[in-house]
Amino acid sequence: MEPEEKNSTIELLKGFLQRRYDPTTKLLNFSTIVTDEEVAKSGMFRQESTQKKFFPALMVVCDDMLETREAKEAAIESVTLCGNNITNLNVVFDLCKTLNHIKNLDLSGNAFHSVNALKPWKGRFRKLEHLIIDPFSNIGWEEELTSWFPKLKILNGVQVRADKPAAGDAGMVTDAPMAAEPPPTTSTPTPNPTLNQQQEEMIVYVQTATNLKREYAIQCLEAGGWDLNRAGELFTQSQPSLPADAYN
Repeated sequence: MEPEEKNSTIELLKGFLQRRYDPTTKLLNFSTIVTDEEVAKSGMFRQESTQKKFFPALMVVCDDMLETREAKEAAIESVTLCGNNITNLNVVFDLCKTLNHIKNLDLSGNAFHSVNALKPWKGRFRKLEHLIIDPFSNIGWEEELTSWFPKLKILNGVQVRADKPAAGDAGMVTDAPMAAEPPPTTSTPTPNPTLNQQQEEMIVYVQTATNLKREYAIQCLEAGGWDLNRAGELFTQSQPSLPADAYN
C-alpha cells in the first residue's frame, strides 16, 4: 500500500470510530457497518475478504487513539456489532484483543448458525456482564455460553448468574451459572447514585413506554448499552419471559 493510500485508510478508520463512538454511554456502535456511507464508498466492508482486513485495521487505529489499557477502559464499556449478518468471528475476532475489558456486548442481528461459532471468544471477555445474541435452537446453549464468560450476569435480558453478596452477607458466594430467570424485585427501588441525569431520563422513558418497574428498566438499558433502540428491541425479545411483577 502506497503511503498516501495508507494515510487515507487511517483517516477513514479514524473518522468511522469517531462517528460511531458515544462518549455519554461509552458505546462503540459497530452496527450495520456496511451502511456507513464512507465505508461503503471505500468498499472495505463489501465482502468477507475485505471485511477480514477492515476490522483488524480498525482495532490498530483504536489502539493508536487510545494508547493505554487504562484509556480504553475509561472510554469504552459497551460495543454493539448488531445487524452485520456475520456468520463467524473471523471478521471481528480482533475485538477480543483490543477491547477485552468491555462489560456489554450486542451480537444480535447476525447469522451465527450455532453457539460453536462463538467459541474463538471463549474466555476472552473476562469482564463481560451483559450479552445480547439471537437465540440458538439447541438445548442448553445459554448455560454453555454463560460458562465461557465468568462475569456474565444478563443474557438477552435474563439473569443467568447471581451477584456475589457483600462481605459478611449470609449465603453461598458463587460464579457458577444458574438457571435463567428474571432478577428479583423489591417493593421500593433504590436509586443508583452513579447514574447521570440523561440515564435517569432514559429510565423514566423506558418505564413510561413499557410500564416496567425501575430495576427492570435499568437492566434493559444496561444490557442494551444505554441505547434506547436496543433497549426497546431487548424488551420485545424478553417480554414473554418476564414475570407479572416486573410491571408496575
